[in-house]
Amino acid sequence: MTDEKHLAGLTEAQKRLTKAYATTVMGEVRTIADVKPTVLQHFVELEIAEREISVLVSEY
Repeated sequence: MTDEKHLAGLTEAQKRLTKAYATTVMGEVRTIADVKPTVLQHFVELEIAEREISVLVSEY
């Protein structure tokens, strides 16, 4: 995914951490509540939504 508008304002390290957390949440290894720092929780939810939308779009 090259469009990262939903991650605007984050540092490169925060973006990578957000993507890693999104992967573990989607894999049911962690929950959103496990995401630290908590400021990233909203961004993790957005990343997951972007991934789910991407899958739906590619099916059509």
